[in-house]
Amino acid sequence: MKTNKQKISNRVKEIINFLIEVNKAKEQPRTGLVVWRAKHLTTTADHIFRTAFVTWIFAPKTKLNIEKTLKIALAHDICDVYARDLTPLFYYLKRTKKIMRWFRFSKEERERKWREKFEIEKKSLLKLMKFLEPKLKNEIFSSWFNYEKWIPNEGRFVKQCDRIDTLLECVEEIGTNDKITGTGWWEGTEEIVENPSLLEFLKVIQDKFYGRKFKKIEKEKELKAILDFLSQIGKMKRMPRRIWQLLGVKDSLETVAGHVFSISLMAWIFGREKKELNMERLLKMALCHEIAAVYTNDLTPYDSILTKGKEKREVFKKWLHLPRKEKEKIHFQHYRREKKALKKLTLKIKTPFKKEIIRLFDEYKTVSSAEARFLNQVNVLAVLLQALLYWKKDKKLQIDWMWEWALEKCEDPIILESLDTLKEKFY
Repeated sequence: MKTNKQKISNRVKEIINFLIEVNKAKEQPRTGLVVWRAKHLTTTADHIFRTAFVTWIFAPKTKLNIEKTLKIALAHDICDVYARDLTPLFYYLKRTKKIMRWFRFSKEERERKWREKFEIEKKSLLKLMKFLEPKLKNEIFSSWFNYEKWIPNEGRFVKQCDRIDTLLECVEEIGTNDKITGTGWWEGTEEIVENPSLLEFLKVIQDKFYGRKFKKIEKEKELKAILDFLSQIGKMKRMPRRIWQLLGVKDSLETVAGHVFSISLMAWIFGREKKELNMERLLKMALCHEIAAVYTNDLTPYDSILTKGKEKREVFKKWLHLPRKEKEKIHFQHYRREKKALKKLTLKIKTPFKKEIIRLFDEYKTVSSAEARFLNQVNVLAVLLQALLYWKKDKKLQIDWMWEWALEKCEDPIILESLDTLKEKFY
């Protein structure tokens, strides 16, 4: 019989294989943006990141299970890894290359195309999860299924949040010119969104980007602040992780948004093993832990010693073995900059969301809760996994120092087991 340790080891190996495949979502461009030759191609991972944030912001205005909605948001598009981003464009492009406005199918044709899309994505998701043990597989599949079938209320709500982010992507990357397709995405959104809070939010979007005025909305000021906040964190979809730039990674750079997607999904999957953790808090903490980067850029441990005259190749040969006081000084400097940036980012947002996001950020940066201690280690694992995937393509990348960093930071048995699995798999 297998010992408990062997069972955990096998489970971790399955999860790592799954995460390696899911990581491809960071390189999967969104279909609509490709078709209209957008100035920037956000990925499936980028899209999932902000969809989860929209879900977090508006779910408290409902009676929904917030943890469940966040999991649905994180799972809803991972099937794109194999299935591609199957928007209605996928079918329309079979007939014509010219798309100017939104297009409508008959009820029968719409249902047929939806069934076809559902089966393709279902097959893709099952292939993606083939490594996983049944309980985890069922949890992820159930989250995706609820989204696709619009059930229960949580799945229906996330479906609408997904459309909100899709609309914002269109506005940000393509524009609202009717000759391009701006109004087309608006019409598609109107077909889906029905939640009262989201409908009011759509009016604010339409007012700002489409120039259409409405009668004064009760919470207009608050909704405008939320729109500004979502637009700001949307910049993370276009922000490459600085550590990969410094290391000289050449192609398909992970964005800050893509990294947040990874750590959020990993927090869910590995956090299931930690019964003492509050999953809702853990997922929210994962989503907000890097958003200060909107104003601070993506800070690294090497910022204090990287100078114009210093050869990067030499700097990254080893991990920074600095005195404890020096490390604390650097950490405090980064924390102070990020805290200031976060306050600026949330300046116009009303409480309790503002208080919640600042509190969770504080906990993470000061490692002052069980969720923060665990998430900091998950973050290390996420960075190391991405580094190894880049190193596999280019063995000249200097990432050996990351192992010292990981062993210095990590102590949780599941995370340590994951590090051993990475060694075994990549070396």
